[in-house]
Amino acid sequence: MKAIHYIYTLLAAAMLLASCTNDDTDFGQLVPDRDFEPLGVELDYSALTEPQETVPADDNDYVENNTFDAVVSISFSGSTAVVSGAGTGVSVQTDGAHVTVSSSTRSVEYVLSGASSDGSFKIYSRNKFKVVMNGVQLHNPHGAAVNSQCGKSMYVVLADGTANKLSCGSDFVFAGSEKQKGAMFSEGQILFSGTGSLQVESAYKSGIASDDYLLFRPGVHIDVSSTAGNGLKANDGIYIRGGVLNIQTSADGGKAINCEDSIKVSGGRTTAIATGTYLVEGTDTTNVAALKCDSSLIVSGGALYLKSSGRGAKGIKANGDVLVSGGDVRVLALGASSESSPKAVKCDGKATVSGGSFYAYSKHSSAITADKGFSHADGSKSSDIRGKWLYYVSY
Repeated sequence: MKAIHYIYTLLAAAMLLASCTNDDTDFGQLVPDRDFEPLGVELDYSALTEPQETVPADDNDYVENNTFDAVVSISFSGSTAVVSGAGTGVSVQTDGAHVTVSSSTRSVEYVLSGASSDGSFKIYSRNKFKVVMNGVQLHNPHGAAVNSQCGKSMYVVLADGTANKLSCGSDFVFAGSEKQKGAMFSEGQILFSGTGSLQVESAYKSGIASDDYLLFRPGVHIDVSSTAGNGLKANDGIYIRGGVLNIQTSADGGKAINCEDSIKVSGGRTTAIATGTYLVEGTDTTNVAALKCDSSLIVSGGALYLKSSGRGAKGIKANGDVLVSGGDVRVLALGASSESSPKAVKCDGKATVSGGSFYAYSKHSSAITADKGFSHADGSKSSDIRGKWLYYVSY
């Protein structure tokens, strides 16, 4: 990486002065050109041109590699729902516009359409199934609008040219020990495909939540907002292979994207914005984050734009590594310091950039903190290091 001598002089001065202070040193006092306009991150609803997707043979994450012979159509209209096509092994009950399916058969496709301001789709199944959203708008004041109590895959296909919307209120009513963690919930995987759009709004916990993993494919356009916790939440992984995702949370202690395992981004354009302040519960303090994962963040392609603005908030909080080998990554932390320092990137492992474009900026503290070190490969085309609070490199 090309040396910039005056920066090294400034950094030396910064290190000397910082040795007498804590991690919240205002490096704007040390670097004279700090007063500049950083790159921005805003929700982007524009269309995205993506390369033709190759569907791997025999990969069950792809709906094309599965057959669905039976079709059940559910049309919502205000306080009612009309069901057609239910056959052997599929039982459907309706309570107003609240539809509950119990299925003991394989290869069933459910087509949802119409609108209700007090309705839902809930399913019990021992087998994977397909849900086609064909212009459906559902709001459930007291629970998830779509609720899968099946531990198998739920293939969600957004029908071409359709606009779909799911939302929930804040006053959830539970059936025994069953979980429902937001506007759209599944005990199993949720696998998104199709070229329609889906808008999700949640006033309870998460927008889209899976106790397994989430997968997004090219073509989808999904907008998620939560005022209560997470935008996206998954236990076993989040895989973004394509599509346009706009994810935001305005909850104290909230995470726009939250995963208890790894997050892998290889395509599409994902924008995640988190606002709010830290949440104190007893002796525990939970900070806001645009993206949080309990394992590693791995970016090999696509665009990942993250912004946090709460006090002490993080752009990326990873308990493992942050590895960028391609794509365009932009991370902003605009919040002020509090019990903890705001960081663009905070990882307990190593942070490594070996390709693509990577930009990290923190307004009031260090841009990057990596417990096992931060490095980038030689051969970068351009670089910009200004104290500890901005880092940019591209290949």
